[in-house]
Amino acid sequence: MIYIDIEDLGFYDDAVVLVRSFYPRTEVAIMRPDVVLENDDLVISVDIPEVEGREKKDIHEDFKRELYLKLSEETGIELPWGYLTGVRPSKIAYTRLEENVSEKDILHEFTDKYFATPKKAELALKVAKTEKQILEDLDYRSGYSLYIGIPFCPTTCLYCSFTSYSQVAYASKIEPYVEALIKEMHYVSEAMAGQRLDTVYFGGGTPTTLSAEQLDRVLTELETCFDMGTVKELTVEAGRPDSITMEKLLVLKKHNVDRISINPQTMNDATLAVIGRRHSVAQVIQAFEMAREAGFDNINMDIILGLPGESIEEVRRTLEKIKELGPESLTVHSLAIKRAAALNIWRDKYADMQIENSDEIVQLAADYAKEMGHEPYYMYRQKNMAGNLENVGYSVPGKECIYNILIMEEKQTIIAIGAGASSKVVFYNMITGKQGRIERIENVKDVTNYIERIDEMIVRKETFFANNSDDSFDNMINDFKSGISHGIIVANLAYRLAKRLGLSEEDAYEIKLAGLVHDVGKLKLSQYLYGRNSSGLSIEEMKYMRMHSKMGYDYLKECDFSDCVLQAVLSHHECFDGSGYPDNLEAEDIPLSARIIRVVDSFAAFISDRPYRKAFDYETAVEIMIEENKNFDIRVFIEFQRMIHEPETIELIKSSNISLDDLDIRDILSN
Repeated sequence: MIYIDIEDLGFYDDAVVLVRSFYPRTEVAIMRPDVVLENDDLVISVDIPEVEGREKKDIHEDFKRELYLKLSEETGIELPWGYLTGVRPSKIAYTRLEENVSEKDILHEFTDKYFATPKKAELALKVAKTEKQILEDLDYRSGYSLYIGIPFCPTTCLYCSFTSYSQVAYASKIEPYVEALIKEMHYVSEAMAGQRLDTVYFGGGTPTTLSAEQLDRVLTELETCFDMGTVKELTVEAGRPDSITMEKLLVLKKHNVDRISINPQTMNDATLAVIGRRHSVAQVIQAFEMAREAGFDNINMDIILGLPGESIEEVRRTLEKIKELGPESLTVHSLAIKRAAALNIWRDKYADMQIENSDEIVQLAADYAKEMGHEPYYMYRQKNMAGNLENVGYSVPGKECIYNILIMEEKQTIIAIGAGASSKVVFYNMITGKQGRIERIENVKDVTNYIERIDEMIVRKETFFANNSDDSFDNMINDFKSGISHGIIVANLAYRLAKRLGLSEEDAYEIKLAGLVHDVGKLKLSQYLYGRNSSGLSIEEMKYMRMHSKMGYDYLKECDFSDCVLQAVLSHHECFDGSGYPDNLEAEDIPLSARIIRVVDSFAAFISDRPYRKAFDYETAVEIMIEENKNFDIRVFIEFQRMIHEPETIELIKSSNISLDDLDIRDILSN
């Protein structure tokens, strides 16, 4: 037993993954005061002091780094991926490429920061470059993909932890499941009407456990519900060779399925028997040849490295036979023993079985893929993987699975239907185009529950779409466009006032930009406040509205705005007498940029219509501001009063009132 002695239990999950990477198939637990240690028990302790002002994620990185170094020293082992415990190493490289970081610096980040080997760093970078090149040709932000889950299998494999149900034991559930699936499919097609469908992926389980007639019905409904003319890729995991018939293959071909998987996992009959796959190597070859005869020219094959009892020679035998068949893609998995897998549940039964995986074996698979003309195009990692290695998809160039890239890099919304299916909705920042939050909509895992509660599954999606509907989005757009109109006036007046106060051209421009985006934080509050009545904001609404400057600051910080802009946005509601928000700054502690925007923002608000009042004329607006002069830096306010009566300033305000009907917000910011 290995005990982890840490103060912050938020680090526990990553600690377990790292410990098990060094000590595979070993029990790991939290060290508690009442634990009585035995002779062979080991206690791992890491203490990282928190530094005030330091972000939690940075402290977390320090913790993993120190734990890794301690475990490496204890065992004399260096892991191929260092202390990286995340699922998607290539996503780190992909993000850095998008940020225009040099390839050399990306490689150094993997080796110097995470302690990954140079070979793994190069793999992550190569995969990321391929993914980026493929996705650049796909407008993934404006489209979506569809996942359809078929959770039945001929048998459950020894290593499998996915939600799958025996085709024989659940035979009576298959037909009602298909009916429920089609019902959910119809709802999704209505909910996503007008959106472009890019890829469709049938997974499982094993989709070809359905009969030919059932496959035909599901695919026909798919074509009826969705515009398939935009679909770039339609994949069906034929998966288990013992579920494949020529009749089913012809059904898939008839419905324009252009990519299938035939997954042996190993080409050794003895291992197939051990892991519970009741088919032979001969059946794998027969299924592959049938698929070729049916006209499929994009076939993937999956194998697993580290299966019980397999050494490098068994893996070589598998790769030789796959090379003879010549699939267009090869997905190489490193065995990950999940908690729910039979291999883990009945570990004592399989304790004597060798589970061997190494960088040498992984490299052997990579070499064979290269000999077949394949290049790595996507990758991911899992917890408890044999050898702490990775899963890599190799493909002949031009035959890559777009869906696999989209789901691994989390670049596109994927709507998932079926038992255990998890939809993933990706939101993009409408100003910068950068990726924002990701939301999930989960279906129940149990097949019987899914069938009986299909209406509830639909309501889950319906509720989500209602709360994130086009109407809500349009309301936010309208509110933001109104804010942009206000922002343009503030920006132009702030620039003019900054110049009159003797600021440089560069500083005045920064203040102008801050004026344009100073209320961007209200976008997040727009949906909550939209539809407010004409009597103004309630006390509760006002409490939330006062959060907008800090929200705007946080939001713009992610978009790499300058410190001048950020401080102006954060502090533009601070008052000179210290009565403002969010930090109650006063006098010279308030940045000059914020003091300038405070004045012109107030004026622009007074001369604009509000839901609870009509706009004031210029003279009245200035008179009101004089009564409230404690809010302003008097030097800035006096200069503003001189400026506001000049014909050039009045003309500037008039020219700032542009039409917003065809406003492209990103164009405004780019200019």
